[in-house]
Parts: sequence; structure tokens; C-alpha cells
Amino acid sequence: MSCGNRVCPFHELRAGNGSLPATDLHCLVENAVKQVYFDRGDVLFAQGEPSTSLFSLSRGLVKISHNASDGREQIVGISSPGNLLVGLQSLRDDNYLYSAVAETRVTACKIRHRALLNAVRTRGEVAMQLIEALNAQLAHSRELMRVMGHKCAAAKIASFIFLLVPKSKQNGHAVKLPFSRGEMASLLGLSEETVCRQMAKMKRSGILYSPRGKIEVLDWDRLQAVADETHAETT
Repeated sequence: MSCGNRVCPFHELRAGNGSLPATDLHCLVENAVKQVYFDRGDVLFAQGEPSTSLFSLSRGLVKISHNASDGREQIVGISSPGNLLVGLQSLRDDNYLYSAVAETRVTACKIRHRALLNAVRTRGEVAMQLIEALNAQLAHSRELMRVMGHKCAAAKIASFIFLLVPKSKQNGHAVKLPFSRGEMASLLGLSEETVCRQMAKMKRSGILYSPRGKIEVLDWDRLQAVADETHAETT
């Protein structure tokens, strides 16, 4: 059976097989995969549960968070199609280290850990694609650390949006991001008041349109200029 999730690292197209028509391409680990669906607010997996699978998104956004001992939630990442494999951080752990919750309606390939690791041991092309996925995870983590480092508040928010939106949707497309101001503040280490104030400034400047719970980017070039700023209000 052919596979339509062409952004998954285990799709033959991503493995460099350019000799087959796209309609004939398959999943490299198809015996370990099934397609699953989630509505907004559904839990893909919860922190502390047995770690059995990871997810490759073909549609939607997923929030990755960690619950501290005092009950506080810390958002540690966001995954979108072609971005990260959800659950990759816990691939070799007995239990999930984080929780993953659908922020929108989500379609994903659910890949069983044990079958994937068995395939890695015997098939070099699967091992190489897993290495690529791990490298993408590290690159995303480094970029998130850079965003949260020395940038000012407005630049953090603008850079955060660029992290979430695929480049294919950054040319003349209005993209809706269903995150609350509080969730953005949690991830970026800012106060919710600061996030609201900075986004209001970008709205007045015609860069963003931000109705409650959503964001539309109206001017990507000006948003990039904000992301490149390093000196401004930071609290």
C-alpha cells in the first residue's frame, strides 16, 4: 500500500528514492505504522505513561509540555508536519518524559517503538532516516534555545511564529496559529502581559491580525525584521 504522508522521515521519498513515481512510494516501516486522528484537546500521550510509539504528523499542530512536581505546566515545544517526530525524545525510555496534546485537529502516522528499532538493526536506510530525524530534533531544540536567549520580547514572539510555520506557507499565505497568549508566554519565558502588549504593537503596525486564540501573519517581511531585532523591551 502506498503512503501519502510525504513529510514523514520514513517515507521512501525522504529516503532519496527518486526512481519511483510518487504514487508508488511506500513507508519504510509500514508494518509498524497505522494512521490515527485526534481532535483539538486530545492527548496523544501523557507524561509518565509507558513509552510505546512516536507520531509523524501529516496535518495539524501538537503542543509538547512537561508538568512540574508542583503541577505547573511548562511548554517545551510545538510540533507541526515535517517538523519533529512527536515522542522521539522518549524513544529509548520506559515512560514518556513529556505530554503531547493536539492544538488543532491532527492526522498522524503512529509508529511503534519496538518495531522501528528492530528495523533500524537490520535496514541501513531506516537507520539513516532515524539519524536524520534525531538531527532535526537537535536543530529545532538549538533554534528554540536561540530564540529564548538574547532576543528581545518582540523578537522572541516573531521568531516563535517562524519556528511553527513551514516555509511553504510563508509566501502570501495567512496562517492561523491557535495558541493562547498564556501558552506563548510559557514557552518563551515571558509574562502574558508582555506577549499581549507586543502583539498589540505588531497588530497596530499591520504585521499581524490576532483575533482571540488565533494569529494571522499579514506581512512576513516585516515580521522577519522584528525577529532579527536584538534590542528592545524584554520584560
